[in-house]
Amino acid sequence: MLDKNNDNQKMKRFLSHEYIEKTIIICPYIYFIYNNFSSIFIVSNPILILYLFEMILDLFFTLFRSPGKISHNTTDWILAILGTYAAQIVSTHASDTHLASVTFCFILSFIGILVSLSAKVCLGRSFAIVAAVRIVKTYGPYRLIRHPMYAGYMLTSLGFLLYNFSLWNICTIFSAWFVQILRIQAEEKMLSTDPQWSLWSKQVRWKLLPFVY
Repeated sequence: MLDKNNDNQKMKRFLSHEYIEKTIIICPYIYFIYNNFSSIFIVSNPILILYLFEMILDLFFTLFRSPGKISHNTTDWILAILGTYAAQIVSTHASDTHLASVTFCFILSFIGILVSLSAKVCLGRSFAIVAAVRIVKTYGPYRLIRHPMYAGYMLTSLGFLLYNFSLWNICTIFSAWFVQILRIQAEEKMLSTDPQWSLWSKQVRWKLLPFVY
């Protein structure tokens, strides 16, 4: 009976962490979409439309993903929150400063979305924002790098920044990239407890960019 009660308590704690994590990502994403949806389509900026589309995909995958062993480490949660929010406080107002053509920025952002989307499709219901141990995926983009989803985010945000260049967006996006690197370190620390992941990580050397990092 005691073991059963302990199991029930663990399950309740587990579900509470699941609900908290989903709330963390769902609430700000809904706010961003609500606050920017009309203006993005009024200005007909294809880069902003792609950026919005990626956020909708993240929202969808979060709602329907399967549970897993989520980290209870406070730092991991802080990094997940910062990484989630940083991408959503960029300025979507029309910028007069464009460092590259709309075509180049669109292609760059589109490639980024394809990379991150392919990673999410591979992850399926294992997608999450807080460091967690779930089923290890070793196919698709995961054959080349360990964190293709974050690599895709960076490409998309780079395309966004080049066409919507401002001091605010520079600080926001560079901060988001820095947090993502810290986030990768936190995730890999937890994932290293999984023998299957440890074996796979020895075969896939690069984390974000082949031959660089």
